[in-house]
Amino acid sequence: MKRSTSLLLLLVFCFVSLVYSAQGIAGTLQDVKRRGKLIAGVKTDYPPLGFLDKKGVNKGFDIDIAKAISKELFGNEEAIQFVPVTSGNRIAFLTSRKIDIIVATFTITEERKREVDFSSPYFITGQLILVRGDSKITKYEDLAGRKVATIRGSTGDIAIEELVPTAERVKFEGNFEALHALKEHRVEAFVQDFVLLFDLLQKNPGLKMANLQPFRPARYGLAVRKGDKEWLDFINSTLVKMKESGEYEKLLKKWFGLEAEALWRLFKQ
Repeated sequence: MKRSTSLLLLLVFCFVSLVYSAQGIAGTLQDVKRRGKLIAGVKTDYPPLGFLDKKGVNKGFDIDIAKAISKELFGNEEAIQFVPVTSGNRIAFLTSRKIDIIVATFTITEERKREVDFSSPYFITGQLILVRGDSKITKYEDLAGRKVATIRGSTGDIAIEELVPTAERVKFEGNFEALHALKEHRVEAFVQDFVLLFDLLQKNPGLKMANLQPFRPARYGLAVRKGDKEWLDFINSTLVKMKESGEYEKLLKKWFGLEAEALWRLFKQ
């Protein structure tokens, strides 16, 4: 009897091991296909890349990139669920399997490569400084000793920490919180990617750019869990198809208008 029980337990253990092994081999691509929808982590406060319209619907350049991946997977760009993420929590959401992919203004850095795998770059950006209209700040060196709004976990936050260590960084979870802090005189500047700041500038009279020379140029990538090669290869092949078909350039023109041509030239360098 004991031998039968031991044999049964051994068989159960082997079966469970095989199941988990098969799941590991299959990876995210097969998981997503079985589920029938893609779950993407996106920004909701980052126009024109990721934001909510007046009806609360996800819109933006990143949103359309995610939809293109959904269309490549299922022939349906609406077979997708958007999960709001921030710069501070997006990696945790990915590694805990709450999402399948990060499509959220994610700058490729060597440090982040230790935690996630990045796709080929799909966007290029740089940091600028947004200030009030009466500000005397003209360059990032002027931020020394001043209160500066940054977004927790963002490239701008890292850049100021490294370039201006004496600046007092006031970290926020969201861009609109940082913007209000600037307008309410709680900080003297807001450092963030230039694409977002230009959008905020158009909507907020009384503010200006400290200058028009972006610093710390960087490229965005889509992010997947470490070691998920099949899924990453699929993402990269989808990006290649978008660029070769002209779809990618159309999305740039849709969301960035006159700036699209300059962005496209930068991207191809």
